[in-house]
Amino acid sequence: MAFVAAVFVLGVALIALAKSDSGGTGSATGPGPRINDHWHATLGVNLCGTWQANLPLYEPSPNTGIHSHGDGFMHMHPFSAAGAGSNATVGLFYRQAGDKLSATGLQMFKQKYKNGDVCAALDKKPGLVRWSVNGQERTGNPANFVPNDRDVVAIAFIPKDADIGTPPVAVAGTNPSDVSSQ
Repeated sequence: MAFVAAVFVLGVALIALAKSDSGGTGSATGPGPRINDHWHATLGVNLCGTWQANLPLYEPSPNTGIHSHGDGFMHMHPFSAAGAGSNATVGLFYRQAGDKLSATGLQMFKQKYKNGDVCAALDKKPGLVRWSVNGQERTGNPANFVPNDRDVVAIAFIPKDADIGTPPVAVAGTNPSDVSSQ
């Protein structure tokens, strides 16, 4: 009987240990990169049918490890819990650069759009904030999304019948600037 109890306790301890091992040393919980991980997600913005230039190079202060190299990728190498785990959101990436996004509006590249504003370049149809991950349209607030390594995230302000599309960096098959091609 003591042997069965010991095996049970050991099994429970091993399961608990396996669940706590996130592959990194970060203390943040949930999805997303851990401290010392080095992840990248392709990220592009389609405003009324036109893909915008990549977000310029920036390093936030204090440095969360979520930043841009100006190459079309969300670089995620968290240095603290502030940029790790469920804190590594698309919203943090843009907010640190001075932009804002929500399910009902965008303020990006010095332009503001709210649901219902017209897209003159698209037959003056009303636009909506829409977004996709790996080609699959999502609902909800894109600012709350935590990308996985190598995700392709497209943020768009377009009419409901327009195709969100794929960010040009993903179409080109470009690698992040801090990763050598293989």
